[in-house]
Amino acid sequence: MSTYKPISTERSDVLRAKQIYGIWFGAALGFAFSVFAWGVDAYSLSQMNSLHPWIKFVGGAIPCMVIGALAGWLSAKYGKPIIAVGIWAVAALSFAWLTVMLPLQIAPRLLGFIEPQVQGLLQYTYYPGFVSRIGVAFAWIVIFVSIAGLLQLPLSEGAVFSTSFLGKLAPMLVCLFLMSISGTIIDGLNNELLRSPVDSLNSTIQFFVDHQGKEVDLIESRKMHQGALRVIQDSVTPERKLIVSGYDEYLSEVNVLVKFKDDWVECEVFYNQPLNCEKVANTP
Repeated sequence: MSTYKPISTERSDVLRAKQIYGIWFGAALGFAFSVFAWGVDAYSLSQMNSLHPWIKFVGGAIPCMVIGALAGWLSAKYGKPIIAVGIWAVAALSFAWLTVMLPLQIAPRLLGFIEPQVQGLLQYTYYPGFVSRIGVAFAWIVIFVSIAGLLQLPLSEGAVFSTSFLGKLAPMLVCLFLMSISGTIIDGLNNELLRSPVDSLNSTIQFFVDHQGKEVDLIESRKMHQGALRVIQDSVTPERKLIVSGYDEYLSEVNVLVKFKDDWVECEVFYNQPLNCEKVANTP
């Protein structure tokens, strides 16, 4: 008399379907994380006259989707929750490394390929303290990614056999919710510290452009840090592109490079307060 075995442990086509679904599940998780970790940042930067604001999102989404797809496939392949959590914890560590190294080290190299003019103008120093930033990022990411990994197997069990599009999509919507929380936290830990100085300087420049040739109240002028532009007033044009060009270990003092119509200018921003600017190079 034969012993009954669940169909999912007997049929190779079911196992293969679960593994394929695991790939899609993982890729969706990686993409959702990227949207909230870098996509929201990219959109915000695009409203601030940033130079190539989507470079971090594209540079982060591709590896996160690949890592997620691999983790989802391996989790489905082994089919054990404890192993799945371990696999996704490793994926979370990879995500954490990217959240720190992408904006602080990788992005300028990618930008150099797109804009050869910035090569030599971006000084993205690697500080030993970045390790602790990666640790903090991992501590937040691993919570939500591990929950998603733990849910992958039971959720995909029903999704694989579902005949409706919504049934197959539902587990990925759970990922979207979890990654929205994780990615938003990570954005506040890293990206915001680099985005705020760009926003502040862009507002200072816009104020100068809007009031050029007009009499401006001294208090309002100081509030908008117009003194920071005193040396480079002749270079300022409405057309401009901004990019972080350097920072200190704590991301409190940030240098922002500005590409005006004819000149390149670098400005020092301390705790989101523009201090001074100087011309550094001319466009060819």
